[in-house]
Amino acid sequence: MADRATAASERCGACDNDLRTTARFCDACGAPVAPSAAKREHKQITVLFADVVGSMNLAATLTAERLQEVMNSLFNGASAVVQRYQGTVDKFTGDGLMALFGAPLALEDHALRACIAALEIQVVAERLADEVHRRDGVDLKLRIGLNSGAAIVGEIGLGPGRYTAVGHPVGLAQRMEAGAPPGGVMCSLTTARMVEGAARFGAVETIAVKNAGEGVPARRLLAIESDRRVVGRNEGLMLGRDDDLRLLRDVVDSSRGALVGIVGAPGVGKSRLISEFGAVVAGPAVRVVTARCEAHITAVAFRVLARLLRALFDVQEASDSEARQKTIAQYNGQLAPDSADANILFEAMGIAEPTADVIHVSVDGRRRRLAASICGALRAFKWRTVLFVDDVHWIDAPSDAVLADVAARLGTTTTTMVITYRPEYAGALRHHSHRTIALQPLTDKTTARLVRQLLGRDPSVEGMAQRIAVAAAGNPFFAEEIVRDLAGRGVLSGSRGDYRLASTAEEIAVPATAQAVLAARIDRLSAESKAILNAAAVIGTRFDPETLNILIPEMDSRQLADLVSAELIDQTEFVPRQRFCFRHPLVRTVAYESQLGSTRALAHARLATAIEERDPGVSENATLIATHLEAAGELTRAYRWHLRAAEWLRYRDLPAARAEWDSAQRIADRLAGDDDDIVAMRITPRTMLISTALYVGDDDAGERYQELRDLTTRIGDVTSLALATAGRVMSLILNNKCVRDAAVLADELEAMVALVDCDPATRSIILVAVAFARFTDCDFDAALRVIEEMVSLTREEPTMELAVSKSISAYIAICRGEHRRGRSLLQEGLDTARSLHPANYAIILNYLGILVAVGMLRADELVDEVSDALRRAESFGGICGIICAESACGTVLLRTGKEMRDEAMTLLRQARTNMRRYSVFTIVDGTIGADLAVGAYRNGQRDEAIDDLRALVAAHINDGSRLIACRTAEALVELLIDRGSADDLNEVRRFLADSRSWHPGFPAADLWGLRSRALLARAHRDPAGYAGFASEYLALCETLSAQGRIADARRMVNESVERSAG
Repeated sequence: MADRATAASERCGACDNDLRTTARFCDACGAPVAPSAAKREHKQITVLFADVVGSMNLAATLTAERLQEVMNSLFNGASAVVQRYQGTVDKFTGDGLMALFGAPLALEDHALRACIAALEIQVVAERLADEVHRRDGVDLKLRIGLNSGAAIVGEIGLGPGRYTAVGHPVGLAQRMEAGAPPGGVMCSLTTARMVEGAARFGAVETIAVKNAGEGVPARRLLAIESDRRVVGRNEGLMLGRDDDLRLLRDVVDSSRGALVGIVGAPGVGKSRLISEFGAVVAGPAVRVVTARCEAHITAVAFRVLARLLRALFDVQEASDSEARQKTIAQYNGQLAPDSADANILFEAMGIAEPTADVIHVSVDGRRRRLAASICGALRAFKWRTVLFVDDVHWIDAPSDAVLADVAARLGTTTTTMVITYRPEYAGALRHHSHRTIALQPLTDKTTARLVRQLLGRDPSVEGMAQRIAVAAAGNPFFAEEIVRDLAGRGVLSGSRGDYRLASTAEEIAVPATAQAVLAARIDRLSAESKAILNAAAVIGTRFDPETLNILIPEMDSRQLADLVSAELIDQTEFVPRQRFCFRHPLVRTVAYESQLGSTRALAHARLATAIEERDPGVSENATLIATHLEAAGELTRAYRWHLRAAEWLRYRDLPAARAEWDSAQRIADRLAGDDDDIVAMRITPRTMLISTALYVGDDDAGERYQELRDLTTRIGDVTSLALATAGRVMSLILNNKCVRDAAVLADELEAMVALVDCDPATRSIILVAVAFARFTDCDFDAALRVIEEMVSLTREEPTMELAVSKSISAYIAICRGEHRRGRSLLQEGLDTARSLHPANYAIILNYLGILVAVGMLRADELVDEVSDALRRAESFGGICGIICAESACGTVLLRTGKEMRDEAMTLLRQARTNMRRYSVFTIVDGTIGADLAVGAYRNGQRDEAIDDLRALVAAHINDGSRLIACRTAEALVELLIDRGSADDLNEVRRFLADSRSWHPGFPAADLWGLRSRALLARAHRDPAGYAGFASEYLALCETLSAQGRIADARRMVNESVERSAG
């Protein structure tokens, strides 16, 4: 059969034409098609090397004919052992043998099988050695080495016997063999870890490895522990299975015999569930009996049944004769020891007397009589019995048939039988279940709890815990193995429940144990189904038949149903278009990584070309095309498509657009060379990332900006530098509260303007950043000059730059007393912004919010405006827009009456939490913090509120905007005066005296000072001072038309008159 996984990518060696799957000759040139080699792929394997000790001495002692006879016997026996455990003999080396476990068929217990085979090969060698020593007088011993890991397997080279493995695991296995003692088996630590709990090892030794510098640690394999397991280590508390435990308990409590099937994917917790349930239910009146099926004994008839029966009659450690007597005794006279039924039972248990008569009965008859005998014992017991048969998907067929007959008769007993199996199991037992429990993956919340339990509470592992929980996707075994893998790689240090992050991990890889489990499931698929799964892995986590047909033109869509039945994929949509996704992300990872890089690259390239040809004008596919091109190694094309995707996403989903620019930057940095074209490619995405950082925050903005300066200087790209500098200026002010640094950078930016050769729109972006820097630094005249230059360039079409320029002009006019003109400009700015992106509209609205906060505007006139902005921002979902809208809306609602206070404070707290979490728009933290501090003060948190305000005032005076410092300063003075201690009042007096050093220099900035001095005079019981300052305060409010303050100022004047009169 042709390998359909590679059919679409096979080409004629003569003319490079694509070949049909079953073609014997090329359709284009007629050249014969060479037979396909076995597909090369990545696999997790265990490599076994065996070598005869002192082979030269043997050759010198024995004749050539006798030597050949000995070697034949030795390696024929060794090969038989390898094949018994589903290994593959790779090659003979004259005096040695190399074997693979896990290839060509993946085996989830490849390491365990290799260990068992190695020990059995030594037994074969010892038996032969006795005969050789007796006959030839020479010693014969083997050294065996084992190592596990990822290798490339497949047919390599020409001629027969080409199937082999290539990679580091092969070489290290050979070194393990060289370091093994004669007659011994040496394992690498990788192999030892994979069979931990199932094998006994010697102490860690150091094996010298050629060209490796230091030695390599290894352990000598001593024995395999029977009935012990690798999978299901039962670490920590079992979580998320309370309902399943209750269901099992209800079945047992019903006192009626039944078979319960527990089905679930590997690692989901089937074995753990029955282990926990067994511990709960076991007691004087209930006996729990467990038998486990194992992959490497699937072909051994009656092995599982024998294990179960020996455990049932408690004769595991007894001799055969003792076991027979003890078994008969438990029947209480209902089974004669010399009866045919007893002999059939003893044969199944493996304890029959060698001289017993052969029972002539058909297979069906034997099965029925055996089932009847077992049920007879269950009825004869004085206790109730719970039988667990774990991992039934590995049961041998005869045991399956007998236990199915037993299950059919359980209604005549009080016994509960519980079996666990994977979805692909379709044996006889499955069809006799009275109840089935389908174990689902743990919920996200439960998975997070499990990971925290495994890792512990150290703050350093919090981020890693989230990544592990996402990668595990509800599978407890995968979560445990990921943690083990990270600890083994040194990423985590400590022990279970008490880990700390020791180093960073770029990605969470699939642990070898989990990879082996999933690869084995995939390899059990038909060739067609595996090809479809591999193709789907190249496409992505989600896929559809139409896209699959690009890679497998002759695909039979019915194979998708088989993959759904195997629970490797799920169908997410049915009509009008079918869509599928991988059941677990690690399934996709294993299927993807098993394919050679060159195979994947070719498939990615075909996908990108097909998607582009199918609809070249649809930019929404640009990200997909770019991703496939990058995976195919076509970096320049991928770069262009990433930029195209970013442009399409920019006004739809800015974080997604930034991810595309980031991908483009990463690709450009990978390109070889430093010519001008390459440098230009590196500049473009950096420019866009820096220019848009103000909307999302960017911890790397400073480092990226310095890189861009170096790159633009190298090729003289002043325009890109100016655009990026404009973005950097805005980010420093809005997100970092670094107004002074921004002002310095704005000086440099303003000098660039004359050197920039660009269109008016680009020049406007640069100029508005300069104007904004001058405005926030309270250099109003300079800001207005720059705005005048910018407005002369632009048409009256709505742009963010126009909205910002009008809003800045409005703010300045209002603060200078030109209230009517300022309100008109502010409305023009809002009208312009309303037609823009919701985030831009919310940003412009914050000019209005700050004017309300400092008392220049009345809040009640603006409720509808800010509420509409919040609805628009929340509908769109951009974090910058949400923060700005929450801030403006909370500020306005707080000043409209007590009935809106709770809603307003909630919005302000949300805005502050978001701005601190994302480091976005932190400039308004001053006004928000002032309002929150006043609220906290009123709720009794007086000292904390004042301390918070002190820090806010200092931050805005030193580095932030003095526009906002006025609001925080006024709130601080008001609370200190209200608290009213002598120290508080002295602090206010000093603070007001010092405020002249940072006065912003415009009339509205005097308002808070006059009001504060009036309040301080009232606190000092100075009626004349209070009256004087209150009158000045009212006069300035009326002059400036400070509508949010006039009512309060009049109240203070009236109060001062009353106090003077009193």
